[in-house]
Amino acid sequence: MTEQKENTKKTYRYTKQLIRLAIENGYTNQEIAVKAGLSQKSIAVVSRWRNGKALATVRQMQFFINEFEHLLKRKMEHLFYKLEKFEKDGNTLNKINYFKVSGEIILKHPIRKEVQLNNGNKKNVPFYRIVIIKSSNECFYILHQENEYDFSLMSDNQELCTIHVNLSHPSENSAWLTTAIEKETKYEKVIDIIDNLSMNSLPTNPRSSIIKSDLMTLPFILRENMLNLGHISESIEVLE
Repeated sequence: MTEQKENTKKTYRYTKQLIRLAIENGYTNQEIAVKAGLSQKSIAVVSRWRNGKALATVRQMQFFINEFEHLLKRKMEHLFYKLEKFEKDGNTLNKINYFKVSGEIILKHPIRKEVQLNNGNKKNVPFYRIVIIKSSNECFYILHQENEYDFSLMSDNQELCTIHVNLSHPSENSAWLTTAIEKETKYEKVIDIIDNLSMNSLPTNPRSSIIKSDLMTLPFILRENMLNLGHISESIEVLE
């Protein structure tokens, strides 16, 4: 009985994601309202849930938790990999380590550069990526990723060799190697980190191949995504 009372008050943190899963599986706003114990006319409440403007209680979401939470967990688990160094027989070698982050991806932003193709044409290609995840333990993980790296290993005849790897694959996350991970508990600190990255990485050389607009738009996109999560940055002026 005590647990039931707690569920009537306790909010369900992944309301938006769960509601969107229900809609993807054929439920209408009216049907969701009824399953949540509301009237069919309460579609405005469901819209607020779907858009992340409000959280439902665990009790209101219980039907959909039973139906779709296993699918939600799969969508909220993200696999990445990073390059590690280790010493062996006096040589510095590399190995790949895999890691998982559970949570919601709130930013996935590539930085591009202009490259010249063999036919003489130019093309903008991603070479660096920022991924920000709001984890299940209320922390923010900032992943810095690249799609090119040098991998040192011992050959079959025990000679040290270095291989240059240029990652490319239809599976998006597999084409990016994590080079650094930052962990923050306050979203304002996350914004500060991205603001500094954006400004400090801007090339001053007019001949630089880096696409400047990718860096300039990064702070805006992060603030917009944070705003959709209910985090209003102090740097955003609210007009009355």
